[in-house]
Amino acid sequence: MSEYEWDRTTMAVVASALSGDSDGAVELLRPLPQRDVCHIAVRLAAMAADALIVAAQDTGGDREEALAQWQQCILQHESEYDGD
Repeated sequence: MSEYEWDRTTMAVVASALSGDSDGAVELLRPLPQRDVCHIAVRLAAMAADALIVAAQDTGGDREEALAQWQQCILQHESEYDGD
């Protein structure tokens, strides 16, 4: 799969997820080899990180604050589900 196809599929997965169609997003990924799914997952993570940084900057924060907030969210999530 080319980078163009990875980006195209990534955007389709995002569109499905935003419309609440997680099953549709899964179906887009299902036929792909694991390597391609991994590339798409990395692209999705990069897009999410970029959005967090932009949101932090829009409210007067910076990259470090955005990453610290994200880390705190992860730690909170882990502590809420620890032991399940």
